[in-house]
Amino acid sequence: MFLTVKGRWKKVNPWVRRLILGCSVIIVLAGLGYGFFQRKITAIQPSAFYTPPKVLPAGVPGTIIRKELLTDDLPKNAIAWRVLYLSTDLNGKPIAVSGTVVAPKEKSPSSRPVIAWAHGTIGVLPQCGVSHTPHPYKQTPVVDLMVNQGFVVVATDYPGLGTPGVHPYLIGNVSARSILDSVRSARQLDVNASDRFVVWGASQGGQAALWAVQSAAEYAPELKLVAAAASAPAINLAGIIKAKMDDQGGGVFIGEALYAWAHHYPNANLDNIIRPQQRAQFNRMATTCVSTPAAFLTIGTLLKPSEYLSVNLLQTEPWRTIIEQNTPRGRVKVPLLITHGTADTLIPLELSEIEVKRRCALGENVQLIRLPGVGHDARNESGILTVGWIEDRFAGYPFGATCNVSSAKGKMTAFAKD
Repeated sequence: MFLTVKGRWKKVNPWVRRLILGCSVIIVLAGLGYGFFQRKITAIQPSAFYTPPKVLPAGVPGTIIRKELLTDDLPKNAIAWRVLYLSTDLNGKPIAVSGTVVAPKEKSPSSRPVIAWAHGTIGVLPQCGVSHTPHPYKQTPVVDLMVNQGFVVVATDYPGLGTPGVHPYLIGNVSARSILDSVRSARQLDVNASDRFVVWGASQGGQAALWAVQSAAEYAPELKLVAAAASAPAINLAGIIKAKMDDQGGGVFIGEALYAWAHHYPNANLDNIIRPQQRAQFNRMATTCVSTPAAFLTIGTLLKPSEYLSVNLLQTEPWRTIIEQNTPRGRVKVPLLITHGTADTLIPLELSEIEVKRRCALGENVQLIRLPGVGHDARNESGILTVGWIEDRFAGYPFGATCNVSSAKGKMTAFAKD
């Protein structure tokens, strides 16, 4: 008997009953899978916390506009805040920038040294940020270790990642100011943050870190920069662009840079450089959040820069000047550590080697450590090593041999503390 007869389940043919149950399970699982996929491809929108007041309050850069305690994904024995603070834009005008501050929960009679972390590429729109998500430290490596070792850790979102607008991606002086002002904001919280700090960044954040280093003395003279570290830093923009013209990953990151620059430099017009037939796909690629990588599965074929560009960026104005202006070539007067994976397929290791050689010729205190077999996202693989190196710089220990290239093999945990 079938289900349609008097509608009674007990009279349904057993084979049909099993089929119906099986189909029901498949439908439920498909629904769950679809919901899971939708969550994976949909970036979380920032809360009202990230919307600045219509009129920004008066105050010096670094002044906290608002703050709230964080409880999600909190490192062990830590206290943390989400902060919205004053900074300055490309033209020196006041803007609001968001970020996080995390520190040991236990009070300290002495001031705590500060590590200013600068994260790598995650996108160019507000929803691409991470501090407003349930995992605010997703982009911050070994945060538990840093807190356990007694550091105050500040992590800027940069403008436009959380706060409204298009993030000024790879615009060096804006990123530098947001980093330095995040350190200033930490000193207003009850964590006894020192004026002594180290800046550490990866990829995009490596470029931002170098800009913060060369800007610190003039922009934030009250702070005392001790050292700087960078993992696979984007410090040779022309070299990266030249190397990634026929690469889909390069198509995404170069596209994000062009999209951001077009929104922040008045003479930078995408219509003049993007092939009209590729413009819609270019926009989809440039505005998809790297922080939700599954979203790239929904936008179709990823284009290489050579497929969507109609010009040579390195020979076309204003792009050539923008690239040059945002390449950090200023002197670094503090110890500098660069770590770079030998298997990096996004930013060639050779670019870091060239930069170290150039800085060594200028007499700078710099060291490059290769990470054998490590790819581009080397922040976690280099984390323990870098934190140990930072501890030594705060302690004033001799820097040791400089201007050399070494391997981290066998030394990855050499700096770990009990």
